[in-house]
Amino acid sequence: MQNARRAQERLNARGYDIAIDGDFGPISHAALISYVGRKSAISSLRFALGGAMAIEFAQVGLDRPLRLAHALGQQTAETGGFSRLVESMNYSTGGLRAIFGRHRISDEDVERLGRKPGEGSLSLARQAQIANLVYGGDWGRRNLGNTQDGDGWRFRGRGVKQLTGRENYTSHAAALNLPLADRPELLEDPLQGVRAACWFWDSRDCNTLADRDDLEGVTRRINGGLNGLDQRRDGTSRAKAILL
Repeated sequence: MQNARRAQERLNARGYDIAIDGDFGPISHAALISYVGRKSAISSLRFALGGAMAIEFAQVGLDRPLRLAHALGQQTAETGGFSRLVESMNYSTGGLRAIFGRHRISDEDVERLGRKPGEGSLSLARQAQIANLVYGGDWGRRNLGNTQDGDGWRFRGRGVKQLTGRENYTSHAAALNLPLADRPELLEDPLQGVRAACWFWDSRDCNTLADRDDLEGVTRRINGGLNGLDQRRDGTSRAKAILL
């Protein structure tokens, strides 16, 4: 990676005890995503992700600093600071209404299923109901290829890209040679979750937008809209502070 030693020096100065040797390998990647995700420690998950990124990123051109900054800015927003690889549907009523329009979930269902103030985490059964509503119905069929009952929950977001929907899982299955339609949980494995994100990034030509430093363009390509734009901007800025 370009300017690898300088990036390591900057991470070291921010409290990450890594070697400064110019070899931007698994530990360096793990420290970088920890910093981008505003995490002070390198968790076991981020360590595993760092190892996968060191293998996979260069294969799709993500060894260039500006491209890598944009990719990580998107991924930290999708994964809660690289802390999870499967989408949580533990939404509050306010969160549901802010993110999903009334064409995807009614006010009545928001009140019935969303987490109320003072309530603990939603049960998996309620989370599944939410997923099947917001990722199902006519919208889910048109946009995600979710054609069967339960597809919304079955094919909820996974991996560092948070790949979502039967159609996306099916197309990635062929590209990655994985039985994702039958075993979508395979994308919860760090290596496979990174591989899927790399294939999506490359197949959607996200590098072209990243090379233009087009944050909104990259976000629309990844997210389909501008959800979480502030988080994506923050993550991208933090990555740039290390890499550029």
